[in-house]
Amino acid sequence: MVIVVRNWRNVHPTIAHKSGLDWRLLGMPAKTSGDIEVEVDPKFQCLKTITYVSLAKLQPTLSYEPHDHQDHEEVYYIISGSGQIKVGGESARFRDGDVIYIPEKAVHSITNDGSEMIEFLAFGGLTGGG
Repeated sequence: MVIVVRNWRNVHPTIAHKSGLDWRLLGMPAKTSGDIEVEVDPKFQCLKTITYVSLAKLQPTLSYEPHDHQDHEEVYYIISGSGQIKVGGESARFRDGDVIYIPEKAVHSITNDGSEMIEFLAFGGLTGGG
């Protein structure tokens, strides 16, 4: 067994969905449907069914472009900030402390319509769809 520990401060961020910042902390070796273009050091490609764990940030007035994932579901845990999430044809408000579930194949987008940075953890879970 190998213990894997990684601090987000030691990861270079990537632009996610044309507007957000993403610190890919852990991943799996294979790229999944709709995932962002990011390189993960092989020693941090330790996941098997969870596709990724990312710290994400979105500035005020910005939104992720609408996108979907054909082979994995997502969970966002909101650390700070507030905004709006659209999943399929529905939209809802969220704030710090909320958890958001996004099913596979659902077109979704997150918008920061507040005055502070949204900070959240994003988790992907492989479903095998596609």
